[in-house]
Amino acid sequence: MNVTTSRRNTRGGSVLPLLALVLAAFILPPTASASFHLWEIRELYTNLDGSVQYIELFTTSSGQQSTNGISITVTEQSTSLTHVFTFPANTPSPTNNHALLIATSNLPSLGGPTPDFPLPANFLFSDASSIIFNGTVQGQINYTSLPTNGSSSLAIPSLTSQPNSPQNYAGTVGSVSVPEPASWSLLGMGGLGLGLFLRRRTGRPVLRM
Repeated sequence: MNVTTSRRNTRGGSVLPLLALVLAAFILPPTASASFHLWEIRELYTNLDGSVQYIELFTTSSGQQSTNGISITVTEQSTSLTHVFTFPANTPSPTNNHALLIATSNLPSLGGPTPDFPLPANFLFSDASSIIFNGTVQGQINYTSLPTNGSSSLAIPSLTSQPNSPQNYAGTVGSVSVPEPASWSLLGMGGLGLGLFLRRRTGRPVLRM
């Protein structure tokens, strides 16, 4: 009897820890691992000459900060010309319900917030192109054109024009205002006309072109 009882205790001792491990696997939450694949492109902006541009990303998920070395690719459909932006570092953390702003360095001087990552001028193509944040669940986005009036951006995924509203990781939202070249020309002509008028009023010689 003593031997039999001893064997049963031994078997029970080996089974119970195994059962505990199985139960723990179902009860304990999985360990979170950092990733990047749940970021989505939310807004694209360019002015007419491409000197002011931004890409705005957003995610509702946590643990998406591992962007270092991951790239965004944009391809112009008519020429197949491709531009690639590669993240030089991870994003700040936490990421859930945060935006991420990749923009040209002149954006803050024009009413936009400080970019989280720098974007070279003329990175985005304004005519028909595709853009993809490689490795994310959003996949490739195809657009026919980007607004270039200086005040509108392209909303993603609706692909509709809207007033631009760039937002960075800190939550700062801005509104970029870049006059079109035609507007600058009108302002210049108006200034020249005003100068000629004032010269006539003061009796000074009129500058002839």
